[in-house]
Amino acid sequence: MYMKIHPSLNLKLIALLLLWLFVTVINLNKAYHIDDTVHLETAQWILQEPLRPMSGQINWDENTGPIHLLNQPHFYFYLLAVWGSLWGFGELQMHLFHSLFTLACIIFIYLIAKVIIPSRAFLLTALLTLSPAFVVGQNLMVDIPLLSFWLAFFYAMIKPKVQSEKLYFILAGFMAGFACLIKYSSLPLIVVMLSYLIIRRRFHLIWTVSIPVLMLIIWSCFNYLDYGSIHIFDRPSKDFSLRRVIEMALSFLLCLGGILPYSPIYLRNLWHKKKLNLLIKITLVIILIFSAIIIAGVYMRRIGEPIINNYLVFLFYGNGIAVTILLSKFFLRNLETIFAENGKTILLLYLWIFFGALFTIIFAPFMATRHVLLVIVPITLLLLYFTERSHSLGWNITMLLSTALLTLVLSISDRIWANFYREKAALIRNELPSEANVYFTGHWGWQWYAKKNGMKQLEALNPRVQPGDYLVYPEGIHQQTLENIPPEFQLKVVKKYTAKRTRAIFFSTRGEAAIFYLSDFLSPPWTVTWHPIPPIVVYRIETRTAQQK
Repeated sequence: MYMKIHPSLNLKLIALLLLWLFVTVINLNKAYHIDDTVHLETAQWILQEPLRPMSGQINWDENTGPIHLLNQPHFYFYLLAVWGSLWGFGELQMHLFHSLFTLACIIFIYLIAKVIIPSRAFLLTALLTLSPAFVVGQNLMVDIPLLSFWLAFFYAMIKPKVQSEKLYFILAGFMAGFACLIKYSSLPLIVVMLSYLIIRRRFHLIWTVSIPVLMLIIWSCFNYLDYGSIHIFDRPSKDFSLRRVIEMALSFLLCLGGILPYSPIYLRNLWHKKKLNLLIKITLVIILIFSAIIIAGVYMRRIGEPIINNYLVFLFYGNGIAVTILLSKFFLRNLETIFAENGKTILLLYLWIFFGALFTIIFAPFMATRHVLLVIVPITLLLLYFTERSHSLGWNITMLLSTALLTLVLSISDRIWANFYREKAALIRNELPSEANVYFTGHWGWQWYAKKNGMKQLEALNPRVQPGDYLVYPEGIHQQTLENIPPEFQLKVVKKYTAKRTRAIFFSTRGEAAIFYLSDFLSPPWTVTWHPIPPIVVYRIETRTAQQK
């Protein structure tokens, strides 16, 4: 006997695997980038001292310091350590490991969509997993593994026809706990779980909230045995102020607008009146045409880049605000249904958005597209759910293709940017005298490749450079200051290593300060620019002459 599988199920499975393949291939063998290095170095320390994960040392700012000064708990880093011990820490192996979480995200998005809006489940999965927020910034960041546990948590919460409600809340509790051990920004899951149980009067199941709490307590006790303190209370934090919250909220809206290129599917139905909706459709078409014209103007160097940056800020704010208004409108119009017994899934989606966004805005040290990623799933689900009957095939195809195209060009640009540091680190060390001491400044993926090629990391407070040494200084990335280099030494430029000029980096995640990975309320999360990748400058340390002094 065998189970007969329906042909449509086979096609959907193949389509989901193709989505996974698309995302995996884009990131396969990509150079380590942004936060990858600190995750890899932490994982390598764990292999040395698995019972003392917070006691290692790493230079991720100005000087070498203990790992416990960094933000994240270590569950994901333990997984990286285990995988690395089996297969090595090469880019191919590590990105294949990361792609397993990508696959989990795709599957859970589809399963959740099948519960809420089954007729559009694949469309929604494709829109989300082809979006720049999901694809571009994967690298080895914690956010895709984190999202996979968030999705597993919410799937357990909304799954219909359960035989044992208690079992699914227990599973949800464990998913929330593991998510918190990947990143503390998962604490809202505990609040969502508690709020939902109270609203739904499931008081007999409130004890399941203790599961993630106990997991955090166990982790905190482990921290205390490790380095004598509790990490979740010991992390560096930003000063709380109303101005900062407002700026973070604005940054959130800007990032949201910049990573939802498919939102016109929903915004064109902002009102029920046909004349108003026709006006919106015309306006959206005009905006799309004007956007293409202004980007083409920058490409042909007829329009200045400050103009396009300001335009994108205006456009992304408009998109983010419009989506927020639309979600609020749906909530107020369907308030009674949402809080009814049969509205539990929609209630959970709104709790997901509200507590996820609120926690990020108040507690995140900075805003980035990867922080907004955690809430675009319920946002897109709600938009599609409330406007399901008004979608035409033409609009769906247009938005799907435009999303995939934007993601593709940003992904290619980001790969080239990351690879620049991998290539130049090997080239620079090879061209300098083999017997010379070569120091480097700078973090992100560059730090991994500089160390891999035998360079020594500079300590900003105590730079032990001597005449005859070389200092490699990559401009345009986060790095140490040079102000403590003894005044009797001077830095003589030996060579500058520049990137090849290519149209492939015209769409940029860099901006002036890695805007895709570190955003503010005045800069778009991506832009278009002809500015090249900043050069890497090689200095030789020399003693100042009496005249120079």
